[in-house]
Parts: sequence; C-alpha cells; structure tokens
Amino acid sequence: MPTQGPAQLQLRRRSARLSAVLRTVSAVGAALVAVVGFAPPARSIWVAVAVVGLLLWSGLFTVLTLRPEPHAWLYAGDVAVVLMLCLAQGNLVPAEVLGASAGSGWIDMVAGTGVFIAQFMLRQPWAMASAIAIAAAHAVGAGVREASVVLVLQGLLAAAVMVLLRHGARRADLALSEEAAARASARARSAARTDERDQQRLLHDTVLATLTMVGTGSITRDSAALPERAAADLAVIADLRAHPGVARDGVQAPAPLDVALRTVVLTRRVGLPPLDIEFDVPPLDLPHEVVEALSQGVAESLTNVARHANTGAARVTARRVGEGVAVEVRDEGDGFDPAAVPSHRRGLRESVCGRMSAVGGSARADSSPGAGTRVVLRWEP
Repeated sequence: MPTQGPAQLQLRRRSARLSAVLRTVSAVGAALVAVVGFAPPARSIWVAVAVVGLLLWSGLFTVLTLRPEPHAWLYAGDVAVVLMLCLAQGNLVPAEVLGASAGSGWIDMVAGTGVFIAQFMLRQPWAMASAIAIAAAHAVGAGVREASVVLVLQGLLAAAVMVLLRHGARRADLALSEEAAARASARARSAARTDERDQQRLLHDTVLATLTMVGTGSITRDSAALPERAAADLAVIADLRAHPGVARDGVQAPAPLDVALRTVVLTRRVGLPPLDIEFDVPPLDLPHEVVEALSQGVAESLTNVARHANTGAARVTARRVGEGVAVEVRDEGDGFDPAAVPSHRRGLRESVCGRMSAVGGSARADSSPGAGTRVVLRWEP
C-alpha cells in the first residue's frame, strides 16, 4: 500500500477513534466488574495490579491513538496486554466465571475489545493472527470454552467488515484520483489553447504585421525602420521559444498541485529502497512555476528519505495557508543534525530551499538524530 488517499486516511482516523473509545470503555467497565465481582480463586494482589495496569494502559493507548500518526507497535502492544491478562485468568476471575460456558468475566470484555481493535488497526494477516492468538491464550488461561470460539468468530466478522470498508475507501480514492487527473487534463488543454491563441495574436501583431508592411511597400528594403522591427520580432520569437507555456502578459496558467505531487509520490526512485507513502493533499491550483518548485522539492525530500533515513515509510501532506500553501514531508527515520551537514552537500540546500527561494517561497528542515525529519515547503503570493 504505497499511497493512502483521503478516503483511506479518513477511514483509518475513524477506526483509531473507535479503537480509543472501545479500549477506554471496556477498561473502565472491566475494572468495575473485577472489583465488584471479586471472589476466589482470584487473588487480590493480582487483580489490583491487573486493574491498575489495564487502566494506565488504556489511558496511554487512548492518548497515543488520537495523535496524528499512531504507530503500528501501539496496537501490537495492546494485543500483548490482552494476551497477558488472558493467560493470567486463573488468578484474576472467580471460579464460577472460569466454569461458565460463555464469556461473562471482565477478562472476556478486555479480550473481545482487543480482537476488534486488532482488526480495525492492524493489516492482514497480522490482524487475524492476533485474534487467534488472543483466543488461544484465553483457552490456555481458562480452559477451552465457548468464549474462545466466540473470540475467533468476532475476529472473522470484524475482519470481513474492515476488508469491505478498506476496499470501498480504495475505490473512492481511485475515483477521486481519476477525477483530479481529468480536471487537470482539461485545464491543461484549456491552458494550451489559451497560450496558442496568445502566441498567434502576438505573432500577428509583430512578425506578420512587419511582413504585411513589407509586402505592401509601407516599409521598403532600404528603410531604416526595417532592421529595428526585424530585431524586435526576432526577440518575440526567441521569447516564445524560451517560454512556450507562459502567457505573454507574464501570468502563468494555474496548475494542479495535488496531481503534480501524486505523480511525484507514485514515481519509482530507481536504485533506492521503496517507500510506503501516506498522501493527504487536497485539490489545489497554484502558478505553474510554484507547482514545479514544490513538486521538485518534495521529490528531492523523498529521495533523501529513501537514501538516508533508514525507514520504509513517509508522509506527504498539504494545507492552505491564506492564498498559498504549506507542504510537509515527514518521516520517522534516523534523523540528522542540519547544522552538521557539510557545505558540499547541496541536496537540501539547493534542490529544496533554493528552488523554493527562486519562486518567492521558503523551506526548512526540522530534524535531530533519532527523531525523524520534517521538511516544510511554504509559498504565499
């Protein structure tokens, strides 16, 4: 999954919020049941440690899950917490709960929630493997009962639902991408026709006008005005050749930033490790030269991630800033000390900062060893 579009990102964010709610509610409910329903062979010290640990983990889990970029290890950690509680059931729940055919104890509440969270947030087949591991640990801790089978069935049901939702999100992102490409193509054709008409008008008003005057005798071959007009006309032709896509009034036709950056993200970086790139850039039109500078700067930043960051993931986002834009390239890799970069290393300095400076924008890199890197490119008219 090299790129996640807006629909997939929205699904992941909503799944994360739901996971946080499930973990918090189930932890509080399980703690109440554990305390109110305490009975042998449960051991008070075991129950106290388990309940306090579960509540602390629930709080940490909720805070980290609601951050913009939660890590997969967080959900693997949740599975590990659930596994430990399931294995310790003999010291945590009353005898009648251990002997019941259906899961009715507080550990069952925690285990069921863990199965759902794994399906919501982990990729397959790891998500289903987590559900099976939780069911197996439940059976080891309390004996093979109906509850263990129910946990597996819950995992299968949640996995099926998430497969359908993710498939729908991918289709929605594909439709949005195709629509954006169609809009970009239409704008490009319109801009090309406009530029062609501008060039034709300009040639008509200069070169063709001069030829007409020569043809009608208004300017003779020996006229002193002919060399001056010819030199001016040659300058117009040279300018057209040097800037074929720029309107002659000095204002460039707008270009779609989202399409340009998506093209950069999907472009294979030959000879470098592949990157799993999350992409969250809304439709946004900017001057052509600005879009070119931003896309080239992002391309250089992603190349640096693949070459130096020692990570397989990155994130490209953009947001409006007034009439301009801020584009961010972030990774959680090795990071570096920007002040320690040798002067002969010009990738970030020239290919990113230099390009943005040339179009009136700016760029900066925030990084430190072991803390990843955040490159922000900004432009405002």
